[in-house]
Amino acid sequence: MTHEEMAEILEAITYKPGWHILVGFQHDQPYVQLHVTEESDATLDSCSRDGKRTPWRGSKRFLSTHMCRQEIVGAVFGLIQDAESHEMREWFRYRGASIYNPHLDPDALVPVARRKSSFVLRENAMTMEEA
Repeated sequence: MTHEEMAEILEAITYKPGWHILVGFQHDQPYVQLHVTEESDATLDSCSRDGKRTPWRGSKRFLSTHMCRQEIVGAVFGLIQDAESHEMREWFRYRGASIYNPHLDPDALVPVARRKSSFVLRENAMTMEEA
């Protein structure tokens, strides 16, 4: 598939107002990336810590000229899915804390994960047998 054919497929994809699909090249390899702009305040990320609204760009997903149309469309769908999941994990609160926040430092989580008392399991968790 040529870069022009890829661009034609990508131009046919839309999502929320203010969400744009950027196409770029890094060392001659094409990639797609989401960009939410200031054009639509309703779709801007609002920082889960300070509430300030700011435009943002998601991660890059590299494309191959060997991909078919479904793989290219699926790559963009995956970017959107990842971005929405990221936001959900930032904004979800339990007892006022963002316990699933994707920005938590993994090194800060190590002590919690090493404590046996941090794990809460049902007695039948492995068998799923009802008492």
